[in-house]
Amino acid sequence: MHIQHSGNFKQYRSFKAKCESLYAEYKTAKKSTAFGAKRKVQKALDAANDYHREHKWQITAFETAEQYLKDVLQGRFDPKKLPPITKWKTEQAELLSQKSALNGKYQKLKDDVNQVSRIRSNVYDIMAVERRRTQTINRHDWGR
Repeated sequence: MHIQHSGNFKQYRSFKAKCESLYAEYKTAKKSTAFGAKRKVQKALDAANDYHREHKWQITAFETAEQYLKDVLQGRFDPKKLPPITKWKTEQAELLSQKSALNGKYQKLKDDVNQVSRIRSNVYDIMAVERRRTQTINRHDWGR
């Protein structure tokens, strides 16, 4: 999840920055009292709203990623810096290779346990047959 959200944070932060700059233009235009200012204010607001509407899912993905990283990394997350995605991907690759190696060992041990269990079962079966055979021989000897 860290890598996915970090990727979204990196990829979509330009959309959020563009949206914020359009709203900043709107706010500065709103302060103006020059001739035709109302029209400029309305154009700036429309541009900001249109951009936000067109890129809503990118902006939402960025905001979600930013919130996730803030929550998970707590004090270590700096929104001005990109998260260490490359480092995380390297660590993930190492951990996946360790996992596959351990999984291979686990499967081998599981097969060994199954084989020992089959051998044990066969030994018990042979011992039971042997016990029955010796008991019948002893019964026949006692009766004579």
